[in-house]
Amino acid sequence: LMMAFQMIVALLVLTTCSALGHKWEAYPKQTTPLTLWQDSHGFTDRNQTLREAGAARGLFMGAATNHQHAVSDEAYAQLIVREYSLITAENSCKFGPTEPGKDKFQYDDCSYLLGLARAANITFRAHNLIWGNYNPDWLTSTNYTPEELRAFQASHIGNVTQEFGSQPYCWDVVNEAITDDSHASDPFKKVVPWYPAVSDYVYQAFIEASASQSGFLLFYNDYAAEGTNPKSDRIYAMVQDMQKNKIPIDGVGLQMHIHVDRYPAFADVSANIKRLGALGLEVHITEMDVSCPFCANGNTTALSQQAAVYGGILGACLENSNCKSFETWGATDKYTWLGSQNYPLLFDETMAPKPAYYEVLSRLQTQFPSPVVTK
Repeated sequence: LMMAFQMIVALLVLTTCSALGHKWEAYPKQTTPLTLWQDSHGFTDRNQTLREAGAARGLFMGAATNHQHAVSDEAYAQLIVREYSLITAENSCKFGPTEPGKDKFQYDDCSYLLGLARAANITFRAHNLIWGNYNPDWLTSTNYTPEELRAFQASHIGNVTQEFGSQPYCWDVVNEAITDDSHASDPFKKVVPWYPAVSDYVYQAFIEASASQSGFLLFYNDYAAEGTNPKSDRIYAMVQDMQKNKIPIDGVGLQMHIHVDRYPAFADVSANIKRLGALGLEVHITEMDVSCPFCANGNTTALSQQAAVYGGILGACLENSNCKSFETWGATDKYTWLGSQNYPLLFDETMAPKPAYYEVLSRLQTQFPSPVVTK
């Protein structure tokens, strides 16, 4: 099945790549200042939390949550519980942490964050089952046969999904499988140990995750495919092919790691969400951050631009009823995989709300009419 999909995409690349006229690797540099939504629309309640405002719109407001910081930093844990209705374990549920030794499973850190979520009536988004990174040494340091790798994948997915059952809202079943090279004839990237050793590993992972019959939704998650470009076209073609061949899939995650002056056109993001919704798929903004090195020293111009980028992406989500979650990859600039010097999140290093926080709040409260129904 995946071979047939690869042939389809090879033709798609030849017919669309040059027409699109841009690379996925870096969104075009933006030089025009954006207008803040909050300046013209204001707020209905400036003291409302993101969690409360999102609930009123039927939208999860999420943040990736780090186990170590949640345990050691009470202010951080309180921020998460107060502001967010959904969390994702930043690293604790990935293959390496959950199966550090072959057939030796370790769930303590992942379970801790799931428990934190349940205690605070927060939805838990599980990330991820299969990826080309964050894998344990035992899996990547030996040249296993394709048959062995298939068995390892099936065992891992089966054990982890059985452990957590229906408690997660969804799993990112496969993360970042599509190539970054818009000219490549093969839509799938080479990832150790899965591809090309196991040619159908993506489709098999969804079949195996579905076999648990635990009721969680099955998502594919990727970056640099948020708008309409060759990579998002390939993902769209893949999920179409999965549906055609009755491979279970419920949604697509758009990561949204972007920059204050390099980001997808908001209309393109909305169009991509809409076309996925037309396939009956739920869409989540899963890992948003907006790098802003210019935001140092409280640069108000840069902070306003960052806020407007956040607002524009949220606006694209709100335009489509199949966009069910808006999540940032972290909550505070104090703790971010990008380094605090990039100031990428909604709360600053002291955990005070930034202009971007208020732009998101204003959009949640005042962006109407209701979204267009696409599912």
